[in-house]
Amino acid sequence: MKDNRPDKKTMKGYYKAADEVHKHDKGYNKIGNIQYVISLALVIIIALSLRLFVTEPTRVSGDSMHPTLLNGERMFVDKTSYLFNEPKRGDIIICYYPNHTASCVKRVIALPGETVCVMDGVVYVNDEPLDESEYWNDYVFYNTWPVIVPEKCVFVMGDNRNESLDSRSAEVGPIPYNRIVGRARSVIWPLSSFRSLALKNEI
Repeated sequence: MKDNRPDKKTMKGYYKAADEVHKHDKGYNKIGNIQYVISLALVIIIALSLRLFVTEPTRVSGDSMHPTLLNGERMFVDKTSYLFNEPKRGDIIICYYPNHTASCVKRVIALPGETVCVMDGVVYVNDEPLDESEYWNDYVFYNTWPVIVPEKCVFVMGDNRNESLDSRSAEVGPIPYNRIVGRARSVIWPLSSFRSLALKNEI
């Protein structure tokens, strides 16, 4: 059976001719403009939804996570990580401290129900020294009293232990789940520094 449908070249000619005929037709042009605006609005809505609910690039500000994260680098932050799973020890999270408006990036050190403290330069969780060899190999200044992490909270620290405001401070304390934005998965900028932020035992 013969295909009588016009080819793409012919259809392109039809559309061009129609535009030429209607170029002074305000109603015709208005419909085209409305369609363009609707398409643009949909693109913007989708982009904003992804940024708000799924992922967004986040800039590192300061040296509290040095050397894992460097000032000015940008991270890929997964906002869906904790919709179905709870934070794990070792995760690098983006969170908001109580009474703070700026977000912070820190590492999860202790989980709900665990006891955490710093004694003689070492971090202890449930009276066992924490293996932090992948991201910290120095002495931690200042001992802390043992803290039991409340339910639905995590205890966080910066990898740059002696230059970080974190859960060891009374003004911060353990971070509730509802103040966690998401998990930092990788460094994406600058491109020369692209790398995963997963610990070796996760890879």
